[in-house]
Amino acid sequence: MHNLKLFFVIEWMKKIPLKNWAPHEFLGDRFGEITSNIAESFNSLIKHEKSLQAIELIECICNRTMDTMRKRNLASSKWTKRLTPKMHTRLDKRIADYRRYKVRRSSEKVFEIITNIGKHIVDLDSQTCTCQWRKKHSFPCSHSVKAMVQIGEDEVYKHIIPYYIVEYYRGLYSKPIYPIPDGDKPDEISWTKYVMPPPIGPQVGRPNSVYKRSYREKFRKKRKCGRCGMLVYHNRRTCRSAPLAPRHPIFKDQPRIGRFYRMMFI
Repeated sequence: MHNLKLFFVIEWMKKIPLKNWAPHEFLGDRFGEITSNIAESFNSLIKHEKSLQAIELIECICNRTMDTMRKRNLASSKWTKRLTPKMHTRLDKRIADYRRYKVRRSSEKVFEIITNIGKHIVDLDSQTCTCQWRKKHSFPCSHSVKAMVQIGEDEVYKHIIPYYIVEYYRGLYSKPIYPIPDGDKPDEISWTKYVMPPPIGPQVGRPNSVYKRSYREKFRKKRKCGRCGMLVYHNRRTCRSAPLAPRHPIFKDQPRIGRFYRMMFI
């Protein structure tokens, strides 16, 4: 900032608390990285409906959401655990990791966990651990789970975010989305009374249908398919295009003829 002579920006940043400068100083719950993956996933979900008009597009999105909520509500009714399957699998992994740990109790809610690498201090009142794993992933680490088990088996569920519990998951999808009736819709669309969307022209920048890969993803290289003869991402076995026209074989013992006559046999 000093090199760019942006002194007004420096004065403005001094008024902001240090904890708001970077995400790692955020004191709330962190639920992952801030990315556009959910927008890219939803964009690929409706890639065939994007060419529709606004009213038809909204109706297709409503139907997809209605069907998704019904399926997830039906799937959650068969769960027998207190946590969702993904979070329960994560908890089982934490339990399997702490079996070799040793614990020393300092007070009612403060513990010292001894591992093969070193020692960690767990404070259940403030829900902190010196490994800082809970602060990053918003889920108890193996050291915290080891300390909670010393108090009781149900103590683990008291320190887990309630949004990971099955009851909250079922409550999210308990209210269904009802379909839109056709009774209030007009029989015919009048092109003079309704405001139609503007004509779609070439947009500036990257098209929305193209997926922007992250720096962690591996880029695939195109190769020539032996069936369709194009530079694509599939091979001869997975190609769905029609095969190339067969060419007439030319043997070495045949006499050499002109180009015009050779093209007649191909």
